[in-house]
Amino acid sequence: MTLLRTYPALVIICALAVGFSLLSPYFASAGNIEAMLGANAVVLIAAVGMTVVFLAGGIDLSISTVISASAVMSGLVMAATGSVALGALTALAVGMVFGALNGILIGYFSLTPFITTMATQLIARGVAFVMSAGIAVKGTPFFMLDFGFMVWFGIPALTIVALVVVVLALVAMARTTWGRQVMLVGSNAQAARFSGVNVPAVTFSVYLFSGAMGGIAGFISIANLGNAIPGVGDTLLLIIIGAVVLGGTGMAGGEGSVGRTVLGVGILAILTNGLNLLGIPFYDQLIIQGILIFVGTWMATRFGSRREI
Repeated sequence: MTLLRTYPALVIICALAVGFSLLSPYFASAGNIEAMLGANAVVLIAAVGMTVVFLAGGIDLSISTVISASAVMSGLVMAATGSVALGALTALAVGMVFGALNGILIGYFSLTPFITTMATQLIARGVAFVMSAGIAVKGTPFFMLDFGFMVWFGIPALTIVALVVVVLALVAMARTTWGRQVMLVGSNAQAARFSGVNVPAVTFSVYLFSGAMGGIAGFISIANLGNAIPGVGDTLLLIIIGAVVLGGTGMAGGEGSVGRTVLGVGILAILTNGLNLLGIPFYDQLIIQGILIFVGTWMATRFGSRREI
């Protein structure tokens, strides 16, 4: 019961895994699991960033197009220099610039998170398409292409990168003063101020963190797809938010965890993969995903415990 209260999404993920294993002989195959893990690395990294913003009581609608802008700028730098390291730094820098912009406007100028991040979402999307002329950026170094297919210890290299990000985020949220301050700000910003927490600085930091996660996700997307695609993040926003909510992190702040988000991403990954194997049409899948998010949210409210990092 304690496990159910802490991770209510675990019930759904187990039921889906067992169900699809029985319905499709291919679902539990090593090749399918490997492909499923690699395909969802980008979403997992971005969802970690969104989770931290949610925990602080905010929302970041720009993260999906920050992925696109970071990927394009990184791809252009790598095509011009042939340097993967410079490409990675570029992607991270682009993501953090957008994160810092969101953080300054929301944290220090008290602008509404929804409107602010919607505006930066449009700016990031515009940057991605203007800089790439609307087409995939060619000239990706061979290392990036190879990295997208690498498997370490039976796990795709892309997934290992995502798991490293998850572990670092878990440690930061559970073992640092910053993590505790994020939870306090999300629970009650006024109480956080009275406790001596610099609320604007904490708010700035979570958007900076989210931007950094968008940058890393954008860089990883190049290895996943083979090129920097200007529209790579266009369809990811609802998936990212859905995974966080489905995992049991509340949008009101102060409730949830990065660990829960991992399960939320897992649920959507298993559901999408399983439905594809069964030949379910795309728009029917959307209906099923929507229903599942309702169920997951109800379970999180009914069984979930607060303050689990």
